[in-house]
Amino acid sequence: MTIFVKWFIINAIITTGLVLAQTQGVLSSIVKNDASYLSIVMMVVYVILCVFIGLLCYNADLCKKKTDKEAIIRKSDIGWFCAEHFFSLGLLGTIIGLCIATGDSLTDSDSVSQIVAGLKHGLNTAFYTTICGITLSLFSQIQLLVLKRGLEK
Repeated sequence: MTIFVKWFIINAIITTGLVLAQTQGVLSSIVKNDASYLSIVMMVVYVILCVFIGLLCYNADLCKKKTDKEAIIRKSDIGWFCAEHFFSLGLLGTIIGLCIATGDSLTDSDSVSQIVAGLKHGLNTAFYTTICGITLSLFSQIQLLVLKRGLEK
């Protein structure tokens, strides 16, 4: 099986999982409840990264020379950089969410219901960006490992 076919199968499985998640309202809930909009940024970058990795996998199947394979490995460093920073962006969203949760909602003059509403909004941002960052990081790393292992053969 070629590198590109393995990449395609992995993306088909991931896409199927994401479609099933959306039928339950998970993705729209993430987008709706993320006050930092980092999850949207991560999702867009993830789609671009998937296309980039797919092109690298396709080119890896075509190359025969060792120098061509080394060039693809160097280009895949961009993918590893993005995969690692999805996690970092998720943590940044967590910090932003905690700041939203504790920022304006913990004043003495607010009622308990207002405080809880502010906490809920901030904690949603914190949790959803963390989940999004970790998940997209893992999905990206799986694709990059397929590319790396295919080039090592």
